Amino acid sequence: MTKVGLSVAVLMLCVLASFSLTAQQAPLPESPPATTGQTPPAPTGQTPLATTKSVPEAQPVASGFSFEGRASWYGIDFHGRPTASGELFDRAGLTAAHRSLPFGTLLRVTARSTGASAVVRVNDRGPFVGDRVIDLSEAAARLVGLISEGTGWVSCVVLSPADAAAFGAPQPPEQSQGSGGVTKAGYCRVQVASYRDAKNAEATLERLRLSGIQAAIEVAGAYRRIVLASVPSPELAELRSRLNALGYRDLLVTWLP
Repeated sequence: MTKVGLSVAVLMLCVLASFSLTAQQAPLPESPPATTGQTPPAPTGQTPLATTKSVPEAQPVASGFSFEGRASWYGIDFHGRPTASGELFDRAGLTAAHRSLPFGTLLRVTARSTGASAVVRVNDRGPFVGDRVIDLSEAAARLVGLISEGTGWVSCVVLSPADAAAFGAPQPPEQSQGSGGVTKAGYCRVQVASYRDAKNAEATLERLRLSGIQAAIEVAGAYRRIVLASVPSPELAELRSRLNALGYRDLLVTWLP
């Protein structure tokens, strides 16, 4: 073999050795990440598909539980429509919508701006707007003074059995057919105050009598309620105004059959 041929052969062996070394040092492709059971994040701007998840039923809340926040109200636009509980919404009933409290929960709702309170029964779900914590029926909003403002800050307390006995359970009004098939509410019961002390109850009763308002004492366990048992609905607004003038703003109105 000539020197030229020997040089070419050596050069070829060097090139082949270089290719072999490069192939051995080339990094292996990364293996796919191990599956963790979690849903990978969706690409930016897209929403992951919702997964099926059962919503737990609302659990009873201990009496005395309280919360506060902004309240709103709803009325004629929803009157007669089914609520989340299946009950038909009645704007004249003392009811409310809450996101999670069990249906039937009784709440004492007090407006910060007026100091007025109403006892409402949860029978609907909502509100689902902003920071609102409760949606009151029109009647309840009127009692606490939120009609004109539309919304307002309130504090809410779940009633204990004793409180429920003191204030009674609010019920929606019974309505009768009027002329032309128009429904109208009949009579209501108005509770002015409730006391444990019999002397306080008697003093309030006498004060009302001197003001021309004939009320009565209704005994309920340890409580003595000052009530007007049967007030015609057309007279309710005037009666409320007179009682408010006397300082009795925390009225509880229940409608009679």
